[in-house]
Amino acid sequence: MKQEKNVVPLSTGHAASEGRAAGDIDASTDVLVDDSLLNDEARQPLSRKVSIPSSRINPYKMVIILRLIILSIFLHYRITNPVNDAYPLWLLSVICEIWFAISSILDQFPKWLPVNRETYLDRLALRYDREGEPSQLAAVDIFVSTVEPLKEPPLVIANTILSILAVDYPVDKVSCYVSDDGASMLTFEALSETSEFARRWVLFCKKFSIEPRAPEWYFAQQVDYLKDKVHPEFVRERRAMKREYEEFKIRINALVFMAQKFPEESCMG
Repeated sequence: MKQEKNVVPLSTGHAASEGRAAGDIDASTDVLVDDSLLNDEARQPLSRKVSIPSSRINPYKMVIILRLIILSIFLHYRITNPVNDAYPLWLLSVICEIWFAISSILDQFPKWLPVNRETYLDRLALRYDREGEPSQLAAVDIFVSTVEPLKEPPLVIANTILSILAVDYPVDKVSCYVSDDGASMLTFEALSETSEFARRWVLFCKKFSIEPRAPEWYFAQQVDYLKDKVHPEFVRERRAMKREYEEFKIRINALVFMAQKFPEESCMG
């Protein structure tokens, strides 16, 4: 029986939006922004096709042509050389081979002219997530599956969930569900701790545009986290958040230790 836990989306107020109302001041330039300019930008396409250099695609096209030639030679040989002693079986095998050959050829068509696209997330925000208006972005449900908490460390699952909840998207539009095929109490208790820590981590990520959003990987970075950060508040909150995350890890590790010490109590059935 699967045990599913809905990690409730956390409310952190309005998500950051690129859209502004008419007559707003652009903070980066202190220039009055005309609403008509914003409307023109919002009407622009959300993506564009990016051409692939011929030097990259032509070698693959040659491989496709070579495959088709070999396939044609093989089918010609099979059709022109029937097995008279087992004609029904030969006919059936040839039909199957032709069927798979057609499937393979159809599979090559999209690869002959692949398409890459470049997206414009700022235009998406201008069009569907204007400040002061209800967000029109679609709701997103994300499922995380796990089986055995002693083989899939709960701390890894917790970091996955925290990075999902802190995604750059309206928090009331994101839901995370965890499906535990092992129905483990360890997973359930670890998720309870994660949901509590997420209330502070998501706010921190959205306030300071944190990347990456998984705390384990964020705090493990060997980079100057003060670069481009001019507010003393960031330094203070980062230190406090790191301390809270260390305490969170201790609680998760304690749950794992207890599950290893009393394995019969870590399962629900």
